[in-house]
Amino acid sequence: MKKCPYCGAEYSDDAVRCAIDHTPFERPSEPPVEPPSPESTRSKYAFPPLSAADRRKDLVTLMTCRTLVEADMVVSRLQAAGIECFLPDESLMQVIGWNLNTYGFVRVQIAPKDYDPARDLIGEDGRSALP
Repeated sequence: MKKCPYCGAEYSDDAVRCAIDHTPFERPSEPPVEPPSPESTRSKYAFPPLSAADRRKDLVTLMTCRTLVEADMVVSRLQAAGIECFLPDESLMQVIGWNLNTYGFVRVQIAPKDYDPARDLIGEDGRSALP
């Protein structure tokens, strides 16, 4: 039971303020914030290594994303840094994106010369704990 410090009225433990004088009850102290684990500081993206043959192609796949929204965010970040990119699966995912299991991923492709700077840029930003 909680007791109002101003008027003395008693309330159940889940009450947050007094119904009579609106005095807020003390909140329990919040648990301490744990430091991030090493797993959460790693990049959430996997970048396949490029072979010598891949470096001679016009476009290479930088990464694959689970949804079109995630791929659009990556493309926006790359374009903001001046790196040209292409989503070859964009139209397909717009048509059947409601069923993620139908196709399963969206490729982000770039020129081989931009692969290393793009990987470094996205690798830095991929440290969030997004699912």
